[in-house]
Amino acid sequence: MTGQENISENGIIEMTRRCARLLDGRKGDDILIIDLKRVNSYLDYFLITTGNSRVHCRAMARELEKFMHENGWRVRNRPDHESGWIILDFGELIVHIFTQELREYYQLDKLWGDAEVIPY
Repeated sequence: MTGQENISENGIIEMTRRCARLLDGRKGDDILIIDLKRVNSYLDYFLITTGNSRVHCRAMARELEKFMHENGWRVRNRPDHESGWIILDFGELIVHIFTQELREYYQLDKLWGDAEVIPY
């Protein structure tokens, strides 16, 4: 059983905000929480941030994985920690950690521009 099973909507949002604050404390840039439920039938929340290098992105990803594990959440994919776009799938929450170059290239912020942004 994982921590996200049977968790309320407010609990998911609060955990997402805690993740955003953790990334902020680790010097993640342009942190954004996007609520996708109203614009997509199979996605809930994206948390997007930018690191200043691949090493920085990898460090943030590993710290976030550790934090989520300590709180009973398990990553559902095998993230590529060497990539400039690290994706951590926690089910209801998917975290995207980009280098600046790849964030500008893929522009997830604009792709999901009609979704609600949640403050953290």
